[in-house]
Amino acid sequence: MTPNPSPSYRHQVFELPKPKLDITEYQLFHGRCQQCNNVSKGVLPKGAPDGQMGPRLLSYVSVLSGLYHLSVRKIQRLLQDQYGTHFSTGLISEAQGRVSSMLTPIHQALHQHIKQAPLVHVDETTHNRNGEEHTRWIWLVSSKDAVFQQVKYFRNKDAAKSVLGEQTQAVVVSDQCPSYHWIEPERHQFCLAHIERNLQQMADYSGKGLTEHIGNRLVLLFKSVFRTQHKYEAGTLDEVNWRRRMHRLRRSIIDWLERGTKVPASRYAGRCRYILKYEVGLWVFLNHPDTPLTNNEAERCLRGSVIMRKICYGTSSDRGEKFRSRVLSVVETCKKRKLSPITVISQIITAVIGKNEYPDVFGLMST
Repeated sequence: MTPNPSPSYRHQVFELPKPKLDITEYQLFHGRCQQCNNVSKGVLPKGAPDGQMGPRLLSYVSVLSGLYHLSVRKIQRLLQDQYGTHFSTGLISEAQGRVSSMLTPIHQALHQHIKQAPLVHVDETTHNRNGEEHTRWIWLVSSKDAVFQQVKYFRNKDAAKSVLGEQTQAVVVSDQCPSYHWIEPERHQFCLAHIERNLQQMADYSGKGLTEHIGNRLVLLFKSVFRTQHKYEAGTLDEVNWRRRMHRLRRSIIDWLERGTKVPASRYAGRCRYILKYEVGLWVFLNHPDTPLTNNEAERCLRGSVIMRKICYGTSSDRGEKFRSRVLSVVETCKKRKLSPITVISQIITAVIGKNEYPDVFGLMST
């Protein structure tokens, strides 16, 4: 019988190696010269970390927080269960603060890069500082290949200008927040999904009657806008017919919004007036190719901050706010570029601790 050179069956079993920590101890000595009476002290070798955590452990702690949304106490418990080593919550918090300072150059580079992008998404969500009554805000701006987050005191025009750049020439996609009304209407695309949800509330009006009727008509028209756009993007509708249909939908929407300004429910009449006032912002995508109709991109990138707010609550210091915004900026950018956050952060930390040239992990440092 001639043996078959290839196996008839393959069975693979994957198993994790037993986790362990590599502990390096540096012993420094000092002595006094018997001739000159001078004291000589030993020093740590070049590249030795100042703290108790090495570059890979610092990266691991950062990613557990920024990517997997673990609180400091959960990180403490995981390290103890996994490696049998106890680190205090203060030490873990201090380690996050060190990483935050190491991420400063790449955080700034991300901001400058996004300011030069032709299309950006922007959004904001609440952020709580433990023990303070005043609510802060996490602002996020996103381009096709980068994300920048920053905690600010206010949700106003000045804050929006600081994250977008006061002289921005980009097409900006946002919700209906008044903080963005300084942007030229021809470059400010409103999120149509937000508009549709607001009009759905009008359609669900408990008082029924004219308010409900107009709300239903407007919701159907906006759904038609989405359907028409999807057909055009799928290639089943040519540009001429796409523009013709959008033009008809635009006229119908304006007509029904004008009717909506006269409904008895003042809340929804005011909403229709507001949409009419900024009606140009509904149709920016017609003149700027590749502009999306929704702000879903920013909301997806901001989800990590929302999860951390719900799980870990607020932060207790400026150091915590800086760490959260910087590590999330790097993590979300890695997601966009299909990179490993722990590898990227580890490269940065290793270079900083070793006093080597700061790595240009995203190719942005020269921009």
